[in-house]
Amino acid sequence: MWDAWDVDAFYRNTVTDLTDAESVTAGDDGASVRVVRSFGSSRVTQVLSLAPGERRLEVDTEVDWHETEKFLKLAFPLDVHAERYASETQFGHFHRPTHTNTSWEAAKFEACNHRFVHLEEPGWGVAVVNDSTYGHDVTRTVRADGGTTTTVRVSLLRAPRFPDPETDQGVHRFRHALVPGAGIGTRSARDGGSTCPSGASPAPGRSRRW
Repeated sequence: MWDAWDVDAFYRNTVTDLTDAESVTAGDDGASVRVVRSFGSSRVTQVLSLAPGERRLEVDTEVDWHETEKFLKLAFPLDVHAERYASETQFGHFHRPTHTNTSWEAAKFEACNHRFVHLEEPGWGVAVVNDSTYGHDVTRTVRADGGTTTTVRVSLLRAPRFPDPETDQGVHRFRHALVPGAGIGTRSARDGGSTCPSGASPAPGRSRRW
């Protein structure tokens, strides 16, 4: 009934992983890779950059979006065994479990954050930071080799029919970064006392539609 506002859990029943690439080319700067993918009536161009001396992987995504009743996410599968994860709020950060052991937790299949989602296991952490989009989900699975994969999926675009069938149609740009080794630290009072993973301040810029 509320197509543009509701996200139902059954969307996961028909997931397509966009693993094939139309082209993969190295950047002229020697520190980036450009990946182009096409699906349906849409096209995604991503530039993955790792500057010399930096520990954060920058992910610049441009989507020419022309889908109907689809939900586009950016996935980060991580080799991390985390019982819970932290997502930033306007007053700090909030922890949520990565499991779905109860019906209450299973119902939280889509959540919100501000600038970051942070995962950690004893002695090591990793953050996914953003500059514009705040919906996400986090799942945890056991691999065939016995290891654990915790996947952060950032929600980028939707294509509802109601009330506006043209919702999100067109070209959009997003910036994200993956920051291995990040830990949650406290910023100064002049920044409002907010928290952000160390070394993981959000990338500059904003999501835009053209």
